[in-house]
Amino acid sequence: MDSQFFRPKKINISENLILVPYFPNRECLKTIESGSVKKRSIFRSVLYSYSNYDILYGFLGYSNLLTILEFISDVRNKNIFFLGTAGSLDPGVIEPKILNVTKIYPGSIFRYFSSIEFYNLYRYEGNEVESVVGISEDLIQRENPVWYKNVMKTNVKIVEMELFPLRWYIGKEITALVVVSDQISISGIKNLDRKRIAEESARGFKLIMEKINET
Repeated sequence: MDSQFFRPKKINISENLILVPYFPNRECLKTIESGSVKKRSIFRSVLYSYSNYDILYGFLGYSNLLTILEFISDVRNKNIFFLGTAGSLDPGVIEPKILNVTKIYPGSIFRYFSSIEFYNLYRYEGNEVESVVGISEDLIQRENPVWYKNVMKTNVKIVEMELFPLRWYIGKEITALVVVSDQISISGIKNLDRKRIAEESARGFKLIMEKINET
């Protein structure tokens, strides 16, 4: 007897998949929408298809993302690119900027995903992007003063919500770019300039497209 309960109909895509939970640059998003050759809705997220890449846009958190990825045929053998946002733990970073996450640690519940202490991610080759170490947390409420003091004892520079479980699920290295959208300190979270966040998001998307077009 087949015990598998969840068996969604698979969707075939190209060899390159870009994952974007939220894209703050509205003009760039309109260009993405208008240029796609096919548009499909999956659990309120949208899959935009092109000749040599696909974009999954609008998922909320890791559980939503991993569920959606179950609909994509052979997803673990695709070239995965992630473009998201993150909070900066570096007090010297006071403006939005694009960063390349090259190592990701699990926080809180994500420690139950894997016995591995951390996962390595692809290093973006080039001088355009600074490399950082990150930590994944499932809830913003985890980022309290005690958490902040503990994480500041490590080499972690950013916190986000999807990369560790995504890396665990895919089972291989992926390319991850994040835009610093807020500053985290012991006193709380400070939102950064929205216009600059949008500009850096567009720059991150351009960098990913350059990598895809190199292959």
